[in-house]
Amino acid sequence: MTLDGIVRMTLLGFLVSGATAQVSPQSPPSLADGAEQSSRSSQTQSQGELNRFSLLGGTSIDVAPDWIEREQMPLPPSPRLAPFAPRVTFLEFSVLENPRMHSVLRIATTTNSFLGGDEVALDTQMHSAAGSGNSLADYLFYFFFSPPRDCLDGGSAAFTKAKSQAGTPDQAVSPDLNIPTYCKHAPTLADFYSRELSPGITFQFANGVERASGIYPEFYLAPMEKVEANRLTFYVFEAQGRRELDLATVDHFNLPDELQGAQADFFLAIGAPSPFPFVLDRQRKNVPLIEVAYGGIGLGPDKRDIFMRLLRQVRSR
Repeated sequence: MTLDGIVRMTLLGFLVSGATAQVSPQSPPSLADGAEQSSRSSQTQSQGELNRFSLLGGTSIDVAPDWIEREQMPLPPSPRLAPFAPRVTFLEFSVLENPRMHSVLRIATTTNSFLGGDEVALDTQMHSAAGSGNSLADYLFYFFFSPPRDCLDGGSAAFTKAKSQAGTPDQAVSPDLNIPTYCKHAPTLADFYSRELSPGITFQFANGVERASGIYPEFYLAPMEKVEANRLTFYVFEAQGRRELDLATVDHFNLPDELQGAQADFFLAIGAPSPFPFVLDRQRKNVPLIEVAYGGIGLGPDKRDIFMRLLRQVRSR
């Protein structure tokens, strides 16, 4: 074969391999219409190793092929929780799961509810007591790992019935009520992390005010971290579960037997294009926030490293 022929064959092989690396794998069917699904479908990077999941507003994340996108969900919070949740409006919301790692990831864009504050105020809010309404556990409960819908409906119905039997809230003197409801969780990853964050919900009426909050087990709250990546600034919070998985839980959620004794770990990163918009900038009005929540489980301390690697793959155009 002549030298010219060898060069042509080499170039042809390079072009074919390059084209193959650009092919996007098809995402599983979702409940969205075709146009929206195509914009959110995974796109393989040129390296052929990572899939890109994109929100319509331009936020994206590159993840390993083990991660899959679940069907679209209504924007949080649930109507049953909305009256009691922090005043945040969700603009976009995507749910990813990794069955091999038994992990879940939620990516969202929201309005900026932290405008006028600063790092100290954000840190103080997230590290406040669980059940206060604005803590890290509350934030995860209302928006990212809420109880199953039938549990919320049942708890709300039981609370409404108890109120009607005790007297209406507009009376001058009304008794305090505290109605806990423990949920039945399906053997799915979403329900597993919902249970590990809060096995149920409590509807309350006290001092003329209605509230709904989680029934939280003990968590260790790690110090806040500030992460700069891809021209984004994130504030990262972590809630380490203290409750070890027993065999019944492992069996119910179809987890490997070796995870008996493991603990769930929750992360939340709140970010935006740098600098983080604590102060109103007239040239960057209404900059949405990027929120990334993660649930992982394991016997070792590697869950933080896994989340940090994922977070560094988030981009915003």
